Amino acid sequence: FTFPSIVVASRNDHYCEYAVAEDLAAAWGSLFIDAGESGHLNAESGHGPWPEGTMVFAKFISQL
Repeated sequence: FTFPSIVVASRNDHYCEYAVAEDLAAAWGSLFIDAGESGHLNAESGHGPWPEGTMVFAKFISQL
């Protein structure tokens, strides 16, 4: 079954291969976002604010 969700994946995340994240998103019926080569995405990675991500999330929430 599918459920409303978003998967954001980096092409060079050493904890989860891009293809695996893509497959999970497809299996879950998730919106899939390619974060490019951003490494592992977590609180310690130092990416800082992501205005585009906030906009995607706001649109996602409005469609629930």
